[in-house]
Amino acid sequence: YVVSAGTYGSSSQTTTLTVKAAANTADSTYTCVITSNEWETKKETVVTLNVFSAVLEDKSTAIGSATTITCTIIGLSTNTPVTWIDPDNNAISDSDTSNYVIDQGSYVFGSKASTLTIKQSKLENLGESSSSIFKCQLKSALYPLIRLMWSKI
Repeated sequence: YVVSAGTYGSSSQTTTLTVKAAANTADSTYTCVITSNEWETKKETVVTLNVFSAVLEDKSTAIGSATTITCTIIGLSTNTPVTWIDPDNNAISDSDTSNYVIDQGSYVFGSKASTLTIKQSKLENLGESSSSIFKCQLKSALYPLIRLMWSKI
């Protein structure tokens, strides 16, 4: 585990607990304890870490046709929005229908599969000489500050 105290400002401080992959194998709970000598107080908050997995498969495509990549998420406790990220690390908007089609997928029994279709014209603009990495990003619906990201080549 790694604890980062963060900085204090505007009457608030955000401390972050990073759970390393080797310890992040099952759902677990952690207790955040806040103490103040100045105000002689102690407050505890229990935070649940729900573990899930995401499956992305490498995909190659030929210029001249659209391609679809899928991000499958397993072990969710609630429906989680998926954001697709382009090779320039920008979020892909649902309204960018000239280049992409995004399907959030359906949440069924703790799993969902979101798809990103990259249209032919966009693929042609990416170029033939290098790989392009698209990413599937999950933002926790319960804990909005938690973001998990996987790469897709």
